[in-house]
Amino acid sequence: MTALAAPARRTANAAAAAEIVDAVHGVMKTILHFAQPTLETAGISMSQFWTLHMVSSMDSPSVGTLSRCLAVSAPSASANLDQLEAAGLLVRRRSAKDRRAVEIEMTPKGRKLESRLWTEIARLMAEASADLPPEDVQTAARVFREVRKELDRWPTPPEVSA
Repeated sequence: MTALAAPARRTANAAAAAEIVDAVHGVMKTILHFAQPTLETAGISMSQFWTLHMVSSMDSPSVGTLSRCLAVSAPSASANLDQLEAAGLLVRRRSAKDRRAVEIEMTPKGRKLESRLWTEIARLMAEASADLPPEDVQTAARVFREVRKELDRWPTPPEVSA
């Protein structure tokens, strides 16, 4: 391989990666639109769904950490948390490490609801891809698994202050 081949490959990969991001964004936007009735039946909004998902994806986040990850203000995150806590989907408690900090955790009811919502999203994805060649669907899944493995090797980014 010549010295110029690697930069050319990176440029091609960057363009393809941008196309993937655009496609993933479009697919998720449409899938979530079709999942909206399931959210309504569950009695939660889209922002509450993402709040539940982020809490389940993190290790007992604080309100500040959660609000930064969701790119919303702490008061907005707190309003969602109030409603989700009232519904019995999560709990807030004082941190054992720092009594000044409040940590958020999913309840079993919250985990069950989140699982049900992701199951519906998976059903919608399966339905949407049913007419595609199976090898194309398998390739897409393999590529995303490999990208995820690569991302999992990256160092954790530093926390950004609000």
